[in-house]
Amino acid sequence: MSIFSKKYKLSPDWKFSQNGNLWKFIFAGKSTIVGETRDIEKKLLYFFCLDAATGKQHLRNFLFEDGNYWISTEGANENTLFVSRFQSPELPYPKNIIALDLKTGKKLWENEDYVFHFCTDEKIYGIRTSGGKISYAEIDRADGSARILNDAETSELSGMKAKSDADLYTEYYDYPKPNSAYPAGSAAENIFRAETSGKIQAGEIEYITAGNLLLFNYYHESGPVPGTDRRVYKNVFCIYDSEKEEKLFEDVLNENSNYSVPDNFFMKDGRVYYLKGRNELLSINPGK
Repeated sequence: MSIFSKKYKLSPDWKFSQNGNLWKFIFAGKSTIVGETRDIEKKLLYFFCLDAATGKQHLRNFLFEDGNYWISTEGANENTLFVSRFQSPELPYPKNIIALDLKTGKKLWENEDYVFHFCTDEKIYGIRTSGGKISYAEIDRADGSARILNDAETSELSGMKAKSDADLYTEYYDYPKPNSAYPAGSAAENIFRAETSGKIQAGEIEYITAGNLLLFNYYHESGPVPGTDRRVYKNVFCIYDSEKEEKLFEDVLNENSNYSVPDNFFMKDGRVYYLKGRNELLSINPGK
């Protein structure tokens, strides 16, 4: 029986998948998710772009340069996705900046002299190392041309990048915390005990609290691997009303995992996002 046939009060309002395994995704501005999936066997890279609130797909299974596998997502703003080429398959380090239109995938420009450093809504910055010397440039949004920064401008960059990184983390996301390092409190502990009762638990419980909502995941043994002495684990994700101690939602993130490792679920702007398996992104709006 599907987990979604159970009558929980919450349910995903959209889910997304495409060819390959989810490899990387980021928020472009506040309302758009952009990312990549990879078919490891065929060595193909697919880009995607969708609305974070509705799941509306702007790009799906998009092949840039016929699915060139040796390219990676670097950053994005409201309108543009920035990717880079690898120096070589053996050296997965960036060697340039390529700008793609966020919603059409059209190539806008390519700068072969700098690699992506960071961007804001208004500006893009590149970095170059040559002969042991590091230089920085502001990259023109329209054509990718570079303006080398002077010493005074360069001295401000580290602070600007730190602020950009901090804004990205604190403004957009609420990530789960391990219960062992950040105890969730007695009410949450009661729920954890009730939820895991009778199960052989493995690894950490990670959780997020948002008002009366308690979101968490845990691993428990789901059985041995036939013909071996290895155990496999099921990763369960739950949302509870912590005041009523009522389960609002449950799903299985991984059915048969070899290890109890942290998995991806988080909140942004009051909305829940989580990864199921290696190829599906789902979203729940608890305030709906």
